[in-house]
Amino acid sequence: MIHDLVRYQLDNKSSLKRENVLLVSLGCSWGKCAFCDYQEDKSSSVLACDTVNKKVLEEVKGTSAGVKCLDVTCSASYTELPFTTLCYIRETCKMRGITSVILEGHYIYRESNHFFVDFFGQYGIDVIFRCGVETFDEHIREDVLRKGLPHVTPGDLAKYYSWINLIYGMEGQSMEQLRADIAIGLEHFDRINLSIYTSVAGGPARDEAAIRAFYDSELYRELMENPAVDIFDEWDENNGHNVGHDIKEREKKI
Repeated sequence: MIHDLVRYQLDNKSSLKRENVLLVSLGCSWGKCAFCDYQEDKSSSVLACDTVNKKVLEEVKGTSAGVKCLDVTCSASYTELPFTTLCYIRETCKMRGITSVILEGHYIYRESNHFFVDFFGQYGIDVIFRCGVETFDEHIREDVLRKGLPHVTPGDLAKYYSWINLIYGMEGQSMEQLRADIAIGLEHFDRINLSIYTSVAGGPARDEAAIRAFYDSELYRELMENPAVDIFDEWDENNGHNVGHDIKEREKKI
């Protein structure tokens, strides 16, 4: 597993105030996405996963911090967290007064969603499912990013997921493509998480000029005012989108 990740954050900038936890999974069985550098944050040991995850979940404050929503991510999908970790999540929500939990995963696990609805529903906890789409441009999504969603339409995704992740800022993307992605996302889904791309070894290059143009654009200002869109940028120290640990990594590269 990776030991220098930020595993707990309170997001009080979003229109939906929530606590974010980054947990350790048993491993991503898809594991082909060209933009992902978190795939090694895993363990084949349930005990190792649970030890880290329980400690992270102990940081969750819930209603004492004015929060009733917990956003759960890991290096894989929600289906690839140990069952014991899922029990810790559910118990944490119960103890902290959290009434909704966000679970993120790959489209290939869509048919498992009802099990999670039932599991958390036993404690009166609602589940929001989020899928990493990254872009609706199928060439970029499949040929470049190797996302594994061939011929999947927005309507197909919306049957199972109400939130999506999009990525912008890699070479080959354009503002026109981003505008199209945002329009499709807002038409079919309740919420968009837009991540500004962070370069990874062996992945697409980060397009700094495109990212600067985005931050200078009217589109950026519109999205900042849209309560259905959250923007995340691990390398942006000036615009208030810092997440994770990659600022340290960027300093090493500069």
